[in-house]
Amino acid sequence: MVLGDITNIVSQVGSLADVKADAEIASDPIKTLQRSLSQELKVEECSEAIETVKADPVMALRDQRERREAFLEKVLPARAHLQELRKRKAAAEQRVAELRTQLSKEVEDHENKVFAMNEEEVQISETLDVAKMEVAPIDMTHERLSNGVEAKAAELRRNREEVKTLADAKVAKEEEGRVKVLRSAALLKACLAEKQTATVRAEFMAENVPAARALHNGYLNLKGNIRVFCRFRPKLATERSDPAAKVEFHDDEQHVTFHSEVQKNVTGLSDVSSSWDFGFDRVFSSASTQEDVFEEISLLVQSALDGYKVAIFAYGQTGGGKTYTMDGPQGLSDPPAESQGVIPRTVDLIFAEVQELREKGWNFDVNCTLLEVYNEAVHDILAPRSSSASVPSTTPAAGTDGRQAVDQFTARKVENAAAVHRLLTRAARERHVASTACNDRSSRSHAVFQLSLHGQRSSGDELEEVSGLLSLVDLAGSERVERSQVTGERLKEAQYINRSLSALGDVIEALARRTSGNGSHIPYRNSRLTMLLKESLGGESKALMFVNVSPCVHHMQETLSSLRFASKVHACNIGVAKRCAVESGHQKAKELSAQFTWPGSLARTG
Repeated sequence: MVLGDITNIVSQVGSLADVKADAEIASDPIKTLQRSLSQELKVEECSEAIETVKADPVMALRDQRERREAFLEKVLPARAHLQELRKRKAAAEQRVAELRTQLSKEVEDHENKVFAMNEEEVQISETLDVAKMEVAPIDMTHERLSNGVEAKAAELRRNREEVKTLADAKVAKEEEGRVKVLRSAALLKACLAEKQTATVRAEFMAENVPAARALHNGYLNLKGNIRVFCRFRPKLATERSDPAAKVEFHDDEQHVTFHSEVQKNVTGLSDVSSSWDFGFDRVFSSASTQEDVFEEISLLVQSALDGYKVAIFAYGQTGGGKTYTMDGPQGLSDPPAESQGVIPRTVDLIFAEVQELREKGWNFDVNCTLLEVYNEAVHDILAPRSSSASVPSTTPAAGTDGRQAVDQFTARKVENAAAVHRLLTRAARERHVASTACNDRSSRSHAVFQLSLHGQRSSGDELEEVSGLLSLVDLAGSERVERSQVTGERLKEAQYINRSLSALGDVIEALARRTSGNGSHIPYRNSRLTMLLKESLGGESKALMFVNVSPCVHHMQETLSSLRFASKVHACNIGVAKRCAVESGHQKAKELSAQFTWPGSLARTG
């Protein structure tokens, strides 16, 4: 019986498991009850109950009945609740079925609507595409119009700004115009006054320039020696770091004191410095300009038009600035006007004076000669290159000596300053130059430029003629071979240059001795250079020498040597210059002594 009870309990446990499953579906309270029942009826407890029955079946049976009754008391309410839950579940399932039916119907309706809407969407899309195709040109037109409108608006704004600016400018211009009218009236009044003043000044100059030139000629004739101008060049860009010698320029612009470097004396206890004083007709400092230099010689240059022989030559050490003084800067196709040297300025002045004299009845023939003394050979730059070449009409150059190796030089007639400048450019291009350690562009020859001037004027039965010669010489620079570091052909050139300059020094010393009565022979024939300069140094011409020197300390020996030579030249008296003229139709030249009382100017007779 006990085993039967146990079997019933086990079956009840199984039924409880079914109840548990139903309760899980019904609601959560049934799950809670099932969890409590499962905790109370476990297999281990069943095992313990079986063991207890085996030990004391009666007691076990009684306990089992009590427990069963207690269990039944718990299960009956649960069963009632379960029934209620099942009813509620059925009602819920019925509600769910109804809702599913309703949902299915609504889903079907919705799908139908969606289908209809999709079809409508397709139709709308097709209509929209057609509309877009129709609108695209309109959009493009609208975009172009919009851009055009914006551009026009921007242009309109700019135009308004320009109009405003122009209006402001108009007001300003009107105001400026009023000011200019007032200023023009004032300038016109001042111009008329200046014109009157200029007329008075021109009349005054016309009356006094001949007198000034006559006084200048008289001064030179009374002075009776070669005029010497000294010019110190500025330091070159490559010499910025080199120390400069101390040079003291005096206020009279005719004296200069050259100081050596400060050195220790023999005992080494004190500093000493040597100084040398030199006097010339004019001293130009490193700050002097080309215009300053030419202003001092302009009257001398014009003397050639009065019938005098005028010679100007530049002497000095290599790199001293001779070519710059005579020609201006080298290597420039169009040098600035303010940097032009003595030669181009002289050409311009001569032809300007010739033009003025033509207005006064004078007719001048001007002939140009260009020579180069290179290695004791005289090169005629204007001579034809070959016998077959076309040779222009030429005449023997004035001032040459028939005993030279070249019997005559080519003299080309020139009509204006431009023609002479072209010939000078050609001569500069053909001149021998080279680079040495002392000078990047060292002249390796002596350049001689001559203008012969022959003028005539008829006045009734009288014929007035004058004949002048203007010689401008750029000598090659003296150089020390150990400093210039020349070899080969350059060394040969340096030897010829120094030899010809030494011959020039001998001529100067001989002229000085003749002045003092200690000698009569002048060694002109020792060099081609001195032969060419014979008439410039021989007493019948007005001569001026530029001595060009460097201010640098490392050129001090060459500078002193040049200054000492220039001092010898300055002390040399070569006599009184003579004027060559022909009057009253006579064909023989009358050499008229140009004393101080001689008027000495063609302008005077105009």
